[in-house]
Amino acid sequence: MLVTVGTTCFDELVRAVDTEAFHEKALALGFERLVVQRGRGSHRPRQLGLKTESFDLKPSLDEELKSASLVISHAGAGSIIEALRERRRLLVVVNPLLMNNHQLELAEAMQKRGHCAMAADASEVVARLQEAVQMDLTAYPAANLKPWHDLLEDACGVVPVSRAPG
Repeated sequence: MLVTVGTTCFDELVRAVDTEAFHEKALALGFERLVVQRGRGSHRPRQLGLKTESFDLKPSLDEELKSASLVISHAGAGSIIEALRERRRLLVVVNPLLMNNHQLELAEAMQKRGHCAMAADASEVVARLQEAVQMDLTAYPAANLKPWHDLLEDACGVVPVSRAPG
């Protein structure tokens, strides 16, 4: 299981997964390992049942995402998209202290579309954990970059081979 707060400080989420209640629930659901990416926060998770490791920031979370069967993430767009592109089960946790609570809108929209489970704040993480593990997730659609490539080619005056006279 991977917990990520992105590049922000979201100690409330780190503290929520650093409780005996969380560890007991996660162990009961079959988890053994907890990896916590703390971002700019100061709280350091303890060993409470799950084998726990943590770090501040890394250039990429690719390795952690590939090995996680569940991602618990702050509601940052980049973190959500990364987890969904890796087809990971996802519990999105809103940080209500950020920018007029903009994360709530994104989290609710992703939940409504079936891409994730959602906790309105860190205090709901334990209560939402089982839902995140058991829900049937809707796959996130792959990006369609063709319109962007077409626009870029037109702007640069490049004629692709497929459209070249000939």
